[in-house]
Amino acid sequence: MSAILLSVRPVYAAGLLAGTKTAEVRRRFPDQPPGTMIYVYSSSPERAVLGTLHLDAIDRPASADVWLRYRDRIQISRPSLEEYLSDCDEAAILQVSEPTTWQVPVSLIALREVVGIEPPQSFRYLHDHHRRVLAAHQPEPNSAMLTLSS
Repeated sequence: MSAILLSVRPVYAAGLLAGTKTAEVRRRFPDQPPGTMIYVYSSSPERAVLGTLHLDAIDRPASADVWLRYRDRIQISRPSLEEYLSDCDEAAILQVSEPTTWQVPVSLIALREVVGIEPPQSFRYLHDHHRRVLAAHQPEPNSAMLTLSS
């Protein structure tokens, strides 16, 4: 199964992981199969991997159609959306489900020093090794929580 580390602003990360934001708007995004695991990296000021989502599908509507088709799922204002997509003919809409918020976020420092990767501007592919290291830093139920904060 493929996996991606997706960088999002904290307000959008919160909505995605709460399950209230079920579609993420991107100007560009590569084709990915349904079931791709998305690791959610919340950018500054949080700067941490907060949890995971499953990719259900990627839709590629005309930018002018995004608001009409997805306004109830994207949690972004129309003016902000129009500004973000102003010079794009087409958008990529990541339709997601199964949000899982981690008990222990993986901080930027741990991402760099333990996992061995930098957070992306938009997204980056994760290898199986990265996924195993990230999973190893999540406590088992009823175990002591690991300290990975910065």
